Amino acid sequence: MRRHRWVLITIILFFLFSSLIAQNKIPEIVKKIEPSVVLILTYDKEGKLLAQGTGFFVDPNGDVIINRHVLLNAFSAEVKTAQGRTYPITRIVAEDKEGDLIRVSVNIPKKDVIPLSVSVSLPEVGERIIVITPSWLERAVADGIVSAVQNMPGFGKMIQITAPISSGSSGSPVVNMKGEVIGMATFQLVEGQTLNFAIPGERIARLKRDKEKTFAEWQLEGTEESLTSAEELYATGIINLWARDYEEALSYFEEVVKKNPRNADAYFYIGVCNGKLGRYTEAAEAFKQAIRIKPDYAEAHNYLGVAYAELGRYKEAVEAFKQAIHIEPDDANAHYNLGVTYVELGYHKRAVEAFKQAICIKPDLIEAQYNLGMIYGKLGRYEEATEAFKQAIRIDPHIAEAHCNLGLIYGKFGHYKEAVKAFKQAIRIKPDYAEAHNFLGVAYVELGRYKEAVKAFKQAIGLQPDYAEARYSLGEAYLMLGDKGSALKEYEVLKELDKSLADELLNLIRNEASENQKPNSK
Repeated sequence: MRRHRWVLITIILFFLFSSLIAQNKIPEIVKKIEPSVVLILTYDKEGKLLAQGTGFFVDPNGDVIINRHVLLNAFSAEVKTAQGRTYPITRIVAEDKEGDLIRVSVNIPKKDVIPLSVSVSLPEVGERIIVITPSWLERAVADGIVSAVQNMPGFGKMIQITAPISSGSSGSPVVNMKGEVIGMATFQLVEGQTLNFAIPGERIARLKRDKEKTFAEWQLEGTEESLTSAEELYATGIINLWARDYEEALSYFEEVVKKNPRNADAYFYIGVCNGKLGRYTEAAEAFKQAIRIKPDYAEAHNYLGVAYAELGRYKEAVEAFKQAIHIEPDDANAHYNLGVTYVELGYHKRAVEAFKQAICIKPDLIEAQYNLGMIYGKLGRYEEATEAFKQAIRIDPHIAEAHCNLGLIYGKFGHYKEAVKAFKQAIRIKPDYAEAHNFLGVAYVELGRYKEAVKAFKQAIGLQPDYAEARYSLGEAYLMLGDKGSALKEYEVLKELDKSLADELLNLIRNEASENQKPNSK
C-alpha cells in the first residue's frame, strides 16, 4: 500500500450582551459620560463661526481630545461644556496627524473638569457600542455595533461602527456597554457613502503631552496657504485609506507631494496605496523617496522590503528589513517579514531565528507563531512544530489551518486519534476546508476505520471535485473495503486529473486482484 504523506499546508502571510440588557444600560452610561463631553467651536479672524466638532476631557487639568481637522484654518477655538460654559483652547499639547487626533489644553477651573479614562483594549466585532455627543445637539446618543476591526497599512487598527455619526458629532467618545471609552468617533463621505469609524482608545492613550505650543504658534506653522491645503489633502487621503479606497487616497497623497515635495509621510502612503493596488514597482519608488527625505524612517524601510519581496527581489528585501530593524530593533513586524523572506530564499534556520525574535518582542504575533511551526516542520523538528502550532491556537483558537497542521504533525508521530481530533476541530471552524476533510480521511485509514475514511474523502471531493489526492485516497479506501468496482471508478476520474496518481492507484488495484487470485495455503 502507498504510504500517506503528512504534508504541512503552507500559508505564509505578509502581513484578525443581550440587546435588551444593553438597551437598559444606555441611560445609566449616558448619565455617567455626558458631563465629560464638550462641543468644539472654531472661529475665523472676524470672530465668525467656522466649524464645530466634539471632544472629551481626558485629564483633570483640562486636556481635551478632539479631531485635528476641526482646528485646521481656525484663528481661535473654544470648548462649551455640558453646563453651558465656554472656555478658550490655549495650547496644543500633542498631535497625531495620521490619526487625525489632537490633544489641547483648555483654560478651565478644575472643578468643571470630569475626565474620562480610555480603554486600550480593542472591542470585539459585533460588540454593542454607543456614541455620546453634547446633549444640546440634535442627536445626542446613537447606538450600534462594531462591524469590523480593520488593520490599516501604515496606520494600525481602525474600528468600523454602525452607529450614525454626523459632522458635529465627529470626535465624540465611543463607549461600550461597560461604560468604557473604546475609541473616538470620526466619519467620512466616500463616493456618496457615509463611513463611520472610531479611532481606537489605544491610539488616543498614546497621545501624551509633548512639545507644547500655544494655539497661535501651532497655527503659524501652517501660515502658507499651500501647506495648509496640503494638510487638508493629507487628512482626506488618510480617511480614504481607512475606507480602503486606495485609488482615491492615492490621488490625495499625490496632490500633497505636489504642494509639499518634502512630505515623507505622504510619499510613504503613496507607496502603501500602490502596494495595495498591486503596483509594487511604483510602491518601491515611493518608499525610497520617503527614505531619501527621512533616512531613519523605519516603517518606510520595512514596507520597501515588502514591495521588494512582492517583486521577487528577496535579497534587496532582506537588506531593507535589516535596515528597518537597525533603526527600530523592537519592530516585531520587520523581524517577522525578514523571516518570511528568508523562507522564500530557502534560509530556514535564519527564518527560525527571525520568527523567534518577532515573538520575543510581540508574543501574541500569531503569524510568527504559525510560520515558526511551518518551518520547524520543514526542518523535521516536529516536537517544536507541535508547540508552535499549539501556541498559535492559544492566541487564536479559530485558526483552522493551525489545527489542521497540528493534526498533520500528530500524524507524523503516529498519533492518529489526536490527529482526528485536530482535523475535526479545523472542520468545525471552517466546514468547507477540503484539505482538512481529506486528511481526516487519511487518519481514519491509518486507524483502519475505512467507512469513515470514505465519508471524509467524499466530503473533500464534494467541496473540491478536482482534488486528485482525495480521489486517490478514496480509491485506496474502497480497496480496503474490498470494493474494487468503486476503486476503478475513481481511477477513471483520476486519470483525467493526475496521470501519475492514476497509474499508482491502478497498480494498487491490480496488486489487490493478484493477491485475491493466489490459492490459500493449507
